[in-house]
Amino acid sequence: MLERLANSAVVSVLNRLLVREDWAREKLAPFIGRAARFEAHPLVVVLLIAPDGMVTAADGREPAVTISVTLSSLPQALVDPQAAMKDVRLSGDAEFAQALAFVLQNLRPEPEEELSRFIGDAAAMRLVGVMRASASQWKQMAQSMLQSTAHYAVHEDPMIVGRSDLEAFGSEVNGVRDAVARVEKRIELLARRSQ
Repeated sequence: MLERLANSAVVSVLNRLLVREDWAREKLAPFIGRAARFEAHPLVVVLLIAPDGMVTAADGREPAVTISVTLSSLPQALVDPQAAMKDVRLSGDAEFAQALAFVLQNLRPEPEEELSRFIGDAAAMRLVGVMRASASQWKQMAQSMLQSTAHYAVHEDPMIVGRSDLEAFGSEVNGVRDAVARVEKRIELLARRSQ
């Protein structure tokens, strides 16, 4: 039941986007009748390319391509579709997968327009603005925490060697190696002279 609900929701959203984008339907036209499986475990959606370039539920068809993405990247896909594509694994028909990836990366969802049907234009604009600002703040906070943790682990309580320290150590090792090689050559030279 969850899978049917997910299929229905994805078909509805994608078709709303595809209706506005002639180029996307044209890009999918060569793949009419082929199915694509989208996995974001535990959610699985299988879609079929319809004759009009839109999508429908595949109803048990064998997928020509499987696209797997982490469930955690789906919320980010609502704000930035290209960000979600970074964590994608593709298998199956490469040409079909490439066309789907191109369409999904370049379809521009307009959450304000979709929400405005339910809550009005002004409220939709404000809500989406708050969501985008919140996502941006969470991203900045995560980056800041990562930088602080890295700084602490390298400088405050050195559990990890910093890049500059590692490069300096490498230079010192190379210097010692070169010095040992020079000493070996001198020893060989002295040994030849003493014979």
